[in-house]
Amino acid sequence: MSALLYTLCLVPVALATVGVGRDPSGITELFGNSFGQPGVNASYDYIVVGGGTAGNAIAARLALDPANYSVAVIEAGSFYEILNSNRTQVPGYDFYSALANFVGGSFESLTNFGLQTEPQAGYNDRNILYVAGQTFGGSSASNYMGYSRATVGTFDEWSKTTGDDFWTWDNVYPAYKKSCNFTPPNYNKIDPSFNISYDPNAFESTGGPLHVSYGNYQGPYGPHLEESLDNLGFTRLPGLNSGKLIGYATITTAIDTEQATRSSSETSFLQLAAKNSSIKIYPQTLGTRILFDEQKRATGVEVQTNSLTSSFKYQLSATKEVILSAGAWHSPQLLLLSGIGPAATLQEHNIPVVVDLPGVGQGERDQPWMALSYKVNVTTGTQVAAGNAEFSAALVKEYLNNQTGLLSSIGGGQALAFEKFPESYRQKFSNSTREFLDTFPEDWPEVNYLSLEYGAFPEDVGPNDHYLTLGSALLTTSARGNVTIKSADISDPPVISPNWLLDEGDQEQAIAALERIREIAFNSDIVEEEYLPGPSVTTREEILDWLRNNMSLIYHAASSCKMGAANDSTAVVDSRARVRGVTGLRVVDASAFPFVPPGFPMATVYMFAEKIAASILSGN
Repeated sequence: MSALLYTLCLVPVALATVGVGRDPSGITELFGNSFGQPGVNASYDYIVVGGGTAGNAIAARLALDPANYSVAVIEAGSFYEILNSNRTQVPGYDFYSALANFVGGSFESLTNFGLQTEPQAGYNDRNILYVAGQTFGGSSASNYMGYSRATVGTFDEWSKTTGDDFWTWDNVYPAYKKSCNFTPPNYNKIDPSFNISYDPNAFESTGGPLHVSYGNYQGPYGPHLEESLDNLGFTRLPGLNSGKLIGYATITTAIDTEQATRSSSETSFLQLAAKNSSIKIYPQTLGTRILFDEQKRATGVEVQTNSLTSSFKYQLSATKEVILSAGAWHSPQLLLLSGIGPAATLQEHNIPVVVDLPGVGQGERDQPWMALSYKVNVTTGTQVAAGNAEFSAALVKEYLNNQTGLLSSIGGGQALAFEKFPESYRQKFSNSTREFLDTFPEDWPEVNYLSLEYGAFPEDVGPNDHYLTLGSALLTTSARGNVTIKSADISDPPVISPNWLLDEGDQEQAIAALERIREIAFNSDIVEEEYLPGPSVTTREEILDWLRNNMSLIYHAASSCKMGAANDSTAVVDSRARVRGVTGLRVVDASAFPFVPPGFPMATVYMFAEKIAASILSGN
């Protein structure tokens, strides 16, 4: 982005008083009261390690309970509003963090961990950048803000896998509703001809505090893709939040439409708790290991400042529980550093074994991603990404004055489609692939097709050229990844290997997804030509070779500390997220999911935090 555009986009806002204020009754309110004192040992009822999507949500629910529990939240980063200018707050700038092809190999950010995978054999031995949030809000502060829920059958499978009816659809649906408040499409700002379908019964007027909406803008490409999907036999759905995904709809987003800004777990749950409870926040603080007594009860966390200039350690004690919410890669890392995991791994790094738990870091699941690029005859976000200052200046004015236009939206997710591969594609699969796909619930889609206004375009893109990314995530792969440690030091990044595209069946699905994207693209009347992979890639061999060299990720890792039934020797936590072999310790984030659910996981992460918070508060 050009320096001129970046200056134009600095949004003027009236900041809250940082130092001190007084409430309506005259009581002095110190901003610093919401923060723990670094370097000073302290004790709380609950300590949450990780101020991300799940961490802030469960911390807020515990802190806001009438029992007035004391809660501390430890976060390796700080506040993105301070560290990242306006790039996190403005929805239209989400591509800076959310698209791997933009951050590339020169990733620089104060609000994200730039983790590198090990060389991935299925991706022709490429190391892939895996972005993870390092800020209050976590990945809800670095993702594309898409909010959609999994299917009814997903939770039939979840409850069966865990042996606990706590996770049936009827029991999780209210928790989905509890976390968010919904704003219907505002047709004073969105073109009313778009006629967005949604199910108002999927939300409650008393829900909150997360804002969920359709933003204040929809791109002109959407109706054209919808027409293509109609022609190909896809079913139009009333939204993606009522337990059905197979079909297509416009995705809801975590956007506050009044301000036209990102709604993250920090702006919603954490700020609510800071204003209405005694919660204590520890920014730039790393959990280095979980502490246990002789009875293997978690008694607290050893922490250190995440700073090059002032690095010191101290201890925070937990009288009730430690809740680990550090994400799919760092939660298993911290368990291992604390002596919980495969004994051989712990012994290799001279870490005393607390519990020999072989499943820690194993069985990780993900959704490998491909992105095709098309030149189109409608306006997209290409010129913003290309740094066209004149084009972008008009968008900035529209955003600041009316809270609408491209910058007020996520730049994607219209005509978002899910399906099981049609029979014409399925018949090309091997028998083993078809048999594997048949093990999933009937309403579990195998693939999705996602439109993005930002993406790949030629270096010599003209000022009037526009490109659209049509991507696909594979939702039923057999790939099982893993994460481990390279040392006993938290400052050494975890060793990550998602193991994408190794299995022949996964390759068959990837080829079919690419062919299906092309069918969707060229059935629309907006596509002029395919830029990537281009017309020279046609045979199955050429397609697979291109996929091996170009597929990436959509940041949907899960199950590296998976939940399971009592007889599942690979499970790390039980059906209420309690770590096996110890007491007083839970894992509450996507790493504890028994599998990665279809669709976009953010909504399910919030639901998961709501459910475990309710379980804790009910005495379980």
